[in-house]
Amino acid sequence: MSRKKNAQRKPFWERSLERFLNIFKKMLIPALAIWLIGWLWLGGVFQSTQNIMWDGFVSWTANQGFVVNDVIIEGRHKTDLADIQSALNIKKNDPLLAIDIDDVQRKINDMDWVKRASITRHHNGVIIVELVERIPFVIWRRPGRADAVIDMDGDIIDVANPKNYQNLLMMRGVNAQNHIVSLLEMIMAQPDIKPFITGVEWIGDRRWDVITNTKTRIHLPQNDVGYALARLSKMQIDTNILNQGYQSIDLRAPDRVIVETPRGKTQEIMNLSSATKANII
Repeated sequence: MSRKKNAQRKPFWERSLERFLNIFKKMLIPALAIWLIGWLWLGGVFQSTQNIMWDGFVSWTANQGFVVNDVIIEGRHKTDLADIQSALNIKKNDPLLAIDIDDVQRKINDMDWVKRASITRHHNGVIIVELVERIPFVIWRRPGRADAVIDMDGDIIDVANPKNYQNLLMMRGVNAQNHIVSLLEMIMAQPDIKPFITGVEWIGDRRWDVITNTKTRIHLPQNDVGYALARLSKMQIDTNILNQGYQSIDLRAPDRVIVETPRGKTQEIMNLSSATKANII
């Protein structure tokens, strides 16, 4: 009996080959399916089919009335209207869903005067373009280079002509644009001295000088600038110091103020509170 079973038993190599063929058959169909899908994907068949289906859907929605009826542009002051129209490339009765909002928004955001743009489409066929434009803030008189207009983020507005903004604050100094925003925020917090200031200069890449409309140069400290400006504001209220015709006012020391007269004489004020009561001259 055992001899008969052994005679009917297949050799090891034959059994191994059968197992391999069975496994191969099971793997062959998924492998072919994966290969076919990959071939169709790389060949663009899926993308083409998807595009055809999408184009058909867009045409259907247009036939149902989902078309462009109007374009509204908000917040535009400096940006060229023709540039916006070119970026939009939209005509009345165009299919509403055919507009690539992301592409249009990217093109408008790349425009020189645009700080931020938002494009939205509405079911009533209205496209709304909302712009936040860059605001000219100061004129930077760069050493060895042409003047430049700086926005409120400290960035240069390349298309802005400084000759058209001579009423802006004049700024000097290497790397001044990196520090001007924080300084002007502190100046604007002092309304009693703000109208007098017409220029600023970044000194030694570490501190500011402020120039008034009467050519008085105010030396500010490296630190505690807000405190120094508050001291100056108090002196202006109490003594009208900015109308005294001083050549310079030195606020770098926290416990004294040194003023220079037109003839080059200096006067040191040791105690701010007593000095203001005495009416500084």
